[in-house]
Amino acid sequence: MIEPTLYDQARDRIAADGFTPDTQSRIALVVCATKNANLLFQSQAQWLPNLGVVQQFFISQAARELEAVTLLLRTTQWSTNAMLALEAQRIVAPLLAAWGKVMQFPGPLFNPPAVYRGISLGHAQLARIRLIPIIPEQIDPLNPFALVLHRIEQENGRMLQTQIRLLKSMGSEMPLAQREALVEQDQEVVDAVFNDLLTWLSAAP
Repeated sequence: MIEPTLYDQARDRIAADGFTPDTQSRIALVVCATKNANLLFQSQAQWLPNLGVVQQFFISQAARELEAVTLLLRTTQWSTNAMLALEAQRIVAPLLAAWGKVMQFPGPLFNPPAVYRGISLGHAQLARIRLIPIIPEQIDPLNPFALVLHRIEQENGRMLQTQIRLLKSMGSEMPLAQREALVEQDQEVVDAVFNDLLTWLSAAP
C-alpha cells in the first residue's frame, strides 16, 4: 500500500523548496527507470506472432513510454549531485530485478508467462506511481516540469485501460488464482519503490 501521509510530506517539501534541480532529478531518475524497463519489455513483446490488435497495443504503448522518457530527459533541470543517481538506482533495484526475471532467457518472445508478468508489472507501474498529488497548489501551472508530470499521468491513465484489457484477455494458460496473486505481488513491489521515492522527496535537501 502507498502510505497516504508520504504524499503530504512530499508535497509540503516541494511547496517549501519548489521544484529544485535535486527534486526534479529524483523524480525523473526513478520514473525514467521504470518506464525504460517497461519500454524494453514492450519493444520485444510487440514482435510476438499473430497478436493482431494486442500487438498494436504493445506498439502504441512503447511509443507513449518513449515519449514520456524523452519529455522528462529534455524538461528536467538536472542536478550536478551524482549521488542522486546512486540513490535512485537503490530505490528502483527491486523493481528492476522483477523486470529482469521477465526478460531473462528465453524472454517474452518464447515464454508466455513472462508476457503476462510484463503486462502485470506495467499495469502496477501505471496504476500505483502517481505524481500529481505531490504537486503543490501554489506551483505555477505553466511550470514546464509540472506540465510534463501532468502529461505523463494523463497518458498513464489511457494506457492503464489497455493494461487492464490485456490482463483480462491474456495469460489464460495460467490458473486465475495464480494470475491474481501475481498482479498483487507486482503491486506490492511497485508500492515499496514508490513509498521509498516519496520518502526521498520528503527528506531535507
